[in-house]
Amino acid sequence: MPKISVIVAVYQAGKYLQKCLDSIRSQTFSDFEVVLVDDGSKDTSGQICDEYASIDSRFKVIHKENGGVASARQLGLELSEGDYVIHVDPDDWIDSEMLGKMYRNAVEKKSDMVICDFMKHVNGRCFEFSQNPGSLEHQIVMQNFFGSLHGSCCNKLIKRCLFDKFDINFPQNMNVWEDLFVCIKLTMHDIRVSYIPEPLYHYMCSANENSIVASISRRKLDSMLSFIEYFDKLDGFDKSLLIRRKIEAKRMAFLLKKMKRKEFYEICPDINDLYYAKFSGFRKLDHLIRFSLFCSWPISRLCFSLWKIESLLLRK
Repeated sequence: MPKISVIVAVYQAGKYLQKCLDSIRSQTFSDFEVVLVDDGSKDTSGQICDEYASIDSRFKVIHKENGGVASARQLGLELSEGDYVIHVDPDDWIDSEMLGKMYRNAVEKKSDMVICDFMKHVNGRCFEFSQNPGSLEHQIVMQNFFGSLHGSCCNKLIKRCLFDKFDINFPQNMNVWEDLFVCIKLTMHDIRVSYIPEPLYHYMCSANENSIVASISRRKLDSMLSFIEYFDKLDGFDKSLLIRRKIEAKRMAFLLKKMKRKEFYEICPDINDLYYAKFSGFRKLDHLIRFSLFCSWPISRLCFSLWKIESLLLRK
């Protein structure tokens, strides 16, 4: 059996998929398999997946009807055979030493989960994001997933047997925060976590216009609310950890078109006062940032600068 299973949930990623798969094939560590789950793509993605499977026996392809990223990730997990699993998004790529460094760290530290830093690429510029959890104690890591730690499964090597041991699946009613949900559920248990302070994963921000993460939609908001509802109803869970996520959901509701005032107030009603205290001065700016996505580079750059100023003010 392979040491690592790399799961790639693919949907309408034909423009970027080859770069992603080439970065996986070029790994200095070779004992891995790649599970490509084509989630009903209508572009060339399925064909590209088949081509790589034909030239590299470590690649296997599953074509399925479109069911969303959570269903694709879950199917890939169920069909994987590696000791460890890691996910790679089809419009991103990984450092040539990523799998080797993460696997060696997992073995040396006897880790159940290995976290590394990542690079974010935005309009030709690169930004490095540290993912130092501060403490490797599993409960502290879990709490930090509600704060500074990125919830993606793409910069985390995870022991595959844990999913069966703790009965953890990707929630089918979520198409955002589904990987964050899994990371939180895993770190609620007494697992061993380790950290590599190197940006081994490269995240292309909004490269894929078909990515649900890059869009504002009712479907995305419903996923956020499902996430919040699950932990809000969980016995013994510290509800204060959800405040930041509730604010994000509230902002999404505000940006949605045709959102009625009554429904807006009913979404996370316990933070209405907090939401307006934080955001009332930035409502027009939210729309400006949204408008900038369709503008020229100079205007977009100006709006991005305003967004950074907004973010700093909101931290106060």
